[in-house]
Amino acid sequence: MRNDIVHFNDDNARQLFFDNYNFFGATNDSSRSKMKKILFKAIDTELTAKQKKCMIDYYLMNKKEKDIAAELGVNPSTVSRHITLAKKKLRHIASYYM
Repeated sequence: MRNDIVHFNDDNARQLFFDNYNFFGATNDSSRSKMKKILFKAIDTELTAKQKKCMIDYYLMNKKEKDIAAELGVNPSTVSRHITLAKKKLRHIASYYM
C-alpha cells in the first residue's frame, strides 16, 4: 500500500471541503433557513412580551430605542436591557443547535 503526502494549500483545501459539504447535501441556505425557524419559534415562545416587542421593533421595524421606550412608557435604558436579555436568551437557545 502506497502512502502519498498531500500538502494542503488554500486552493485544494477549499475544493476538498466544498466537495464534502455538497456531497452530504448541506448548504448554507438550508442551515440559515433552519436557524431562522428555530430563532423565530424561540422569539415567539421563550421571550417575555416586552422582550419580544422590543426585539421586533428594534431589529425588524428599525425603530430607535428611544421611540420604543416612548411607546411602552419606559426609559430607553429599560428597552436596551430588554433587548440585551432577549439576545442572551436567543444566543443560549441557538448554541444548542450549533
